[in-house]
Amino acid sequence: MTRNSSDVPGAEEVVAVGPLSTPVLVIGVTAGVLAFVTSLLGLFTAWPYATETANWQLQAHGQDTGNLLAVGALLIGGLALRRGRLAGWVLWLGALLYLVYAFVIYAFGIHFGLLFPAYVAVLGLAAYALLFSFGAGLANIGSRRSDRFAAGLVSVIAVAFALLWLSSIISDLVAGRIPASVLETGLPTNQVQVLDLALVLPGMLISVVGSRRLGRALLLGAWLVFDALMSASIVATMLASSAPVALVATLATITVLSAAVAAWQVWERRGVGLDG
Repeated sequence: MTRNSSDVPGAEEVVAVGPLSTPVLVIGVTAGVLAFVTSLLGLFTAWPYATETANWQLQAHGQDTGNLLAVGALLIGGLALRRGRLAGWVLWLGALLYLVYAFVIYAFGIHFGLLFPAYVAVLGLAAYALLFSFGAGLANIGSRRSDRFAAGLVSVIAVAFALLWLSSIISDLVAGRIPASVLETGLPTNQVQVLDLALVLPGMLISVVGSRRLGRALLLGAWLVFDALMSASIVATMLASSAPVALVATLATITVLSAAVAAWQVWERRGVGLDG
């Protein structure tokens, strides 16, 4: 049903949120199941990463841990969507963003082996589920106080990581050296930097602008779910490598803040359901 501003206190405008079709949910859940299986194999068997460097194996294990969290978020989001819960949309999109990001890295960064078809399948299924989910559309659901915090947090994360990557890249280019992160993984380039600078960080900033101009603030919630999952996977990697406590604490803080602000956005719109 479509709700107007009189139905939800404090809303500027409330327009229906379109429900996802069963085929889209099936595509997304299938991606999640395959990601779950490949991640368990990566964590508990040696052969998926047997030809990778020690550093890349460590990062892959951290990513596998994050994948399990993402699959959990995806399934909870799918169930919530079936029940008409707005929170499901945020979890669903955030988890799909994460799986697409992660499995681009698996498909292009892990040496060819038995899991290669599964990596490609998860990438394709998650990407199309994400595309079709955006196609279902999320209309303006009115602004809330939490949206300003969400926009600020997403902006800070995007700008901070952009400056971090650019400073590293520029310093290595000026010095004429191959980045340590590339040497340690044995890859031709740092795939995380490529994805972040080309797609993820610009996408986050575009969503911030769109939230102000178009009222699509819950897209920020999906990015915050993505940030929480990604930070958690990095924390898992760092804990296994005895990284500096301050760095682990910083990323753990990003995880908690991102999840909390996304939850706050949904909580403030608890009276808004999905059209159906």
